[in-house]
Amino acid sequence: MPDASVGPGVPGPRSLGSLVRGWSSPANRDGLALVFSSGLTALVGLAYWAVAARTFDVETVGRNSTLLSAMMLIGGVAHLNMTHALLRFVPVAGAVSRRLVLGGYAVAAVLSSLVGGLFALGAGIWAPEAVELLGQGRLVLFFMVAAPVWAIFTVQDYVLTAVRRATVVPLENAVFAVLKIVLLVVAAVIAVDGGIAISWVVATAVMVVVVNAWLLLRVLPAHGRERAGEAMPITLGAVGRFVRGDYAGAIFWQAALTGMTVLVGTRLGGESAAVWNIVWQFGMSLFLVASGMGQSMIAHNATDPGRVEAARRAMVMRSLTLVVPASVVLIVGSPWILSVFGTEYRDSGVGTLILVALAAIPNCVTSATMSAARVRRRTGVQFAVPASIASIVIVTSWLLMPMLGILAVGIGWLLGQLVVVSVILVGQAPWLPPLLGTRIDAARSAALLRRVGTKAISSTGPEDSGHWEVREVLSGGSESVVVGIGPEDGPGALLKASDTARSQDALRHQTEVLAELHADPRLGRWAELVPVVLGDGDVGGSYCVMESRLGGDIGLGALRDPHTRRTFQSSAVATIGELHRRTGRVVEAGDAELRRFVHDPLDVVRGIVPRPMHDDVQVLADALDAGLRGRRISVGWSHGDYNPVNVLTTADGRISAVIDWCDAERDGLQVLDLVVFFQLSVAMGDEQELGPQLLRWLSADPPEHHVLLGRTQRMLGSDLVDTRVLLLLGWLQHVSKTATKSTQYASNPVWNRRNVRMVLRQVPALLGGSRPEPSARGLDGPTVSMAVPSATGAVAPVPGAPARNRGAAPSSPPPRPRPMPAVPPRPMPAPPRPDAASVAAPADGPGPQAGRPGTGAAPHPAAGEPPGRPVMAPSRTAPRPRPGNEGRGDRPSGNGAPVGPDPAASA
Repeated sequence: MPDASVGPGVPGPRSLGSLVRGWSSPANRDGLALVFSSGLTALVGLAYWAVAARTFDVETVGRNSTLLSAMMLIGGVAHLNMTHALLRFVPVAGAVSRRLVLGGYAVAAVLSSLVGGLFALGAGIWAPEAVELLGQGRLVLFFMVAAPVWAIFTVQDYVLTAVRRATVVPLENAVFAVLKIVLLVVAAVIAVDGGIAISWVVATAVMVVVVNAWLLLRVLPAHGRERAGEAMPITLGAVGRFVRGDYAGAIFWQAALTGMTVLVGTRLGGESAAVWNIVWQFGMSLFLVASGMGQSMIAHNATDPGRVEAARRAMVMRSLTLVVPASVVLIVGSPWILSVFGTEYRDSGVGTLILVALAAIPNCVTSATMSAARVRRRTGVQFAVPASIASIVIVTSWLLMPMLGILAVGIGWLLGQLVVVSVILVGQAPWLPPLLGTRIDAARSAALLRRVGTKAISSTGPEDSGHWEVREVLSGGSESVVVGIGPEDGPGALLKASDTARSQDALRHQTEVLAELHADPRLGRWAELVPVVLGDGDVGGSYCVMESRLGGDIGLGALRDPHTRRTFQSSAVATIGELHRRTGRVVEAGDAELRRFVHDPLDVVRGIVPRPMHDDVQVLADALDAGLRGRRISVGWSHGDYNPVNVLTTADGRISAVIDWCDAERDGLQVLDLVVFFQLSVAMGDEQELGPQLLRWLSADPPEHHVLLGRTQRMLGSDLVDTRVLLLLGWLQHVSKTATKSTQYASNPVWNRRNVRMVLRQVPALLGGSRPEPSARGLDGPTVSMAVPSATGAVAPVPGAPARNRGAAPSSPPPRPRPMPAVPPRPMPAPPRPDAASVAAPADGPGPQAGRPGTGAAPHPAAGEPPGRPVMAPSRTAPRPRPGNEGRGDRPSGNGAPVGPDPAASA
């Protein structure tokens, strides 16, 4: 297992049982087998070098270690990185697995032999000590035989892992290590020139013959039969593209892994090379931990790249669990450990060993990033990460070695790992300040667009889309991108591409919803308000969808324009109300409904607040459960994120399209569409935060929309649920879906504090600390009494309920709580109509769009971005609609962020 490239990140199991189950999974079992193999190889390998150090003088050990390092470097570089190519493609090769492996072996052996011979011919220039050791002729023969043998030995461990036989690798490497020592003793007895190097190569050749006889004759044919159902077409072009991106980075990586001994020998001499070689044996053993875990991750996730992010986080945690204690042992015990090899090694190598042990810790993260990139075929990352680390190591070492000796190499390794891991952690951070976050999001969306490019257009579009091109980027975030595409003339379409598993799930869900909406006969012409999916598919590891591009402007402009605000609001209410009327049905809220509308969303909220606030979450759960249980409610098609950003309007403010159906539900609580629309309309229109606004509504008179909410429930045949319960349910739906779909908001301390924690802290007091008592059900439906602040500022609890007041107790008995007024039972008049506004959709037509006289086409929000707009405090730096975007309906923010002030800007 000579290659140390890769391995995994984050929260681990929470209990001993889950920890044991996690480590015993097939992927982790194979990873542990490879780690154990690495440890065993390193241990016996150190014994090998200890025997060599005690048997031969330091100069001879240095020359032989330089010779072996050159052989490993050539064997590692010349095989075109067939290690990871076979690891990635053999699991899905099916019946052609053996042919694929034989082809990889042939490429690795031929190229390694040629490069080895060329290296030996020029050794008099760049490695004269090797010529002195063996002579020119024997040196050429050595490299032309040893380099291909070592290349195949390197590749075969990856093939074993690919066919899920990683548990054989420890046995193979144990036999190899012991055999090396035996042959070393023989070489010392008969005094063979270059005996150390020759013993190593002969042991390698024996293991190559034995392992591959078993692998090629038995294991690979059986693997092809067993995995025939998972086989995917593998083309030479696909393998070539993977190798092209991976190999360039691998050259740099192998130069740093195996070439530093050659560099040290050339720059400082044989004795320093011998010391560095021993130090690096310890460092390599730590680096191989991440490599083994990464190899297993690639093999077990090659058939399902959607799981790679979770696998990456888990593997990082498990790699760190093994590497950190080992690094501490090496750091503390370095003087005594190196004393085993001799005083020269201890005196010169202690500081370097400490630095290398420290560098192995961030290597767990950088290696994980490489493994994930290989599964997802992210060739840019495959090159950038190893090339950056290796460049820093080589340049730093070369510049500092004349002053610091081999300590410079340790500094180079630690510096290279720290620089690259810092970039990775910033790039993967769930939340960043806006100035940095927008730039990173823009870079990610641009990279995603480059990957899918014209291939996505041709594979997901209609037959004549081959000549279409990207017109403009309409929105893009860290996980997705939306672009306008089409021919030079004509309406064109929208192309959406999602990158992560979370955003892909959301976009796939929207694709299913749009298809069902257009197939639902109950909608009639209302379905014309909804985009049509023209095609979808997986392109380059990303999920892409092409949708029709509907006319209109984003509704936020009509909301903020005083001339169109009333028309817009009335049209929006009538439009979504018509969908509810056509598809709704009345059910009694039981356990299943309460789980979906109350307890599941609160589980999400519970996961993003500190543990001390879980009691507050439970109080809210009890209150909402009591306020909804047993009520007759209307369920059916609901948008799930109905707000001014997710509708398009005509020039006079009428709704022309309803977009972004990623949160839609077939049996959603329909009245919440209106609740969320009213809440976010006020928040977006006035640039307020949702949390404080909600608390004002709960603690004072009900909002002006409560009569309309009551009328809507009666028209749908529902019981009347208290307005404050509806307000809390609307808030809960918004924040839970925002936290689920966007790690940027879930991890944003400002958004969390002002829109989640603030509400949870104060709502228990407003609710009196107990479950609200519903009134007797009658014609008007239930009324839920909620405590409100008294004139003195104290909170009055619900009668008969224990007080849960966070403030000081009142000095006098508090007044009786004022119950929320029930909606009057008499029929209500229709809401006021603005002049010339069409606000009701007829039964057979879409109504509000009135022919869709929009002034342009607007983008659909990117899948995987936060639902709607998590509302934040006003900010002078908040994104605003850009001049010139109104006509084409572009989002105000070109980086894919939700419309409105950036949540981080208020920090």
